[in-house]
Parts: sequence; C-alpha cells; structure tokens
Amino acid sequence: MHDALTFLANQGGAGRLEYAIARAAYRPVGSGPVEATCKSLFNVRFKRSGARWKDASGEEIVRLRALHLSHRWVAALELTLEAKRRDVRRVA
Repeated sequence: MHDALTFLANQGGAGRLEYAIARAAYRPVGSGPVEATCKSLFNVRFKRSGARWKDASGEEIVRLRALHLSHRWVAALELTLEAKRRDVRRVA
C-alpha cells in the first residue's frame, strides 16, 4: 500500500494526474486514443498486402522506431556498441 501511495503522490506532484485540468482543456485523459492509434498504425504497416513479419522482427522494428521518434537513437546505439566493445575486449 505504501508503494502505491508513494507512486500516486510522486505522479501528482509532477503534474501527471491533473485530469480535471486536462478535461477542461479538451485533452484526452485515457489511453484509448493512444491504443487506437497504435492499433491502426501497426495494422496498416504490418498487415499490408504482401507483408511478411515474424513476431520477433516486428517487435524489433517497433522498438527501433520508438527510439527514433523519442530522440534516443544515438544513446541506445552507444549503449549497444559499448556492450559489444566489452565483449570484444574480453575475447582479445
């Protein structure tokens, strides 16, 4: 219970639980619009005629796209390369 209350207090303190203000500004409050967008976007991209995707490769494409859109591509690439460099050093 303590963890749940702490989480809610932290979110509210960061301005993330201000539903009344969001509704008054006609902004979406629930996850429905995001879920609907994801569903339609991925259905269009991954289920188009002639497209063939394995579940794992489709998930990887989604992750890469999310990194690009969130401007975290370079940081993620650096983390990946650093891990590979450590592996090479261990072998050498």
